[in-house]
Amino acid sequence: MFPETVRPTELPIQCPICGKKPIKILTHAHTIPYFRKVIEVTIICEHCGFRHSDILIAGERDPMRYELEISSERDMLIRVVRSSSGTIRIPELGVTIEPGPKSYGFVSNVEGVLNRVLDVLRMLERSETDEKKLERIKELKKKINLIKEGKEKATLIIDDPTGNSAIISEKARKRKLTEEEIKSLKYGYIVLKSKNLLRESENDSSGS
Repeated sequence: MFPETVRPTELPIQCPICGKKPIKILTHAHTIPYFRKVIEVTIICEHCGFRHSDILIAGERDPMRYELEISSERDMLIRVVRSSSGTIRIPELGVTIEPGPKSYGFVSNVEGVLNRVLDVLRMLERSETDEKKLERIKELKKKINLIKEGKEKATLIIDDPTGNSAIISEKARKRKLTEEEIKSLKYGYIVLKSKNLLRESENDSSGS
């Protein structure tokens, strides 16, 4: 077993931004109730300031799709684990959040995911000048608030080719992604493997 908190580890690999070595990795492991151990990873380059955060689920994983019908206010509390390679979709809102250079992993809940969408809409609202687009933004904000209050239904879908994302609820449906679906998905800027990090964690704990 490895400790819940692990001291910083320096790895002799290049920073993806500046190319210098080494980079520092901070890992923090904790168990999510009714789920399993999750490793929160932060990569830091002290040369250029590059920083990347991600989530890894311990154990063997398959590329997965999780799908949840949001139908009540209680559903706001359902836990959501999203890695930097997880694609989030809410079809009723026309929302797709794909991995990119600034993508990062997080552990939150359904309300937290909806609030992230609201934050983006508010940011767009401040800079948008087109009246039709502004009206659409207002409609989406109103719809999200109705979903949060349980007055409208929506579907939350997470596809992750690395298997490091999940919706933790008996209500959530899950299945393996097909090869065609995997090929169509984007990955995070940096793809990490939990097996290597677990090994590093165990080595650190035995030497402390």
